[in-house]
Amino acid sequence: MLPQLTELLTRLRDAHRDLVDSAPAEGERIAAGNGSAAAASAVSQAEHGYLSILRDIDALGVIVRDPSSGLIDFAATRDGGPVYLCWRLGEDAVTHWHPRDTGFSGRQEL
Repeated sequence: MLPQLTELLTRLRDAHRDLVDSAPAEGERIAAGNGSAAAASAVSQAEHGYLSILRDIDALGVIVRDPSSGLIDFAATRDGGPVYLCWRLGEDAVTHWHPRDTGFSGRQEL
């Protein structure tokens, strides 16, 4: 699954960057609409692309933790308890895990 995730997370990272870069322009567009519901509910192209990729990743059962770095978690079981396997874009393999209540700070090698 890592080759597929590499492609999706690379696209997500780029879409996230586009979304962040378009934020000021998006705010100006909404302000120009005088705060109307139609202006506020309009979804930008950047948002649409980002959310579409995020849905594709979610459909794989993967939790995106940081779109900028490509940090993701996979639900798993270790020693009979629930954990997350942890992987980041650019790593060769899934080699880390953490308890579900700690996040990245609790990351440990498998």
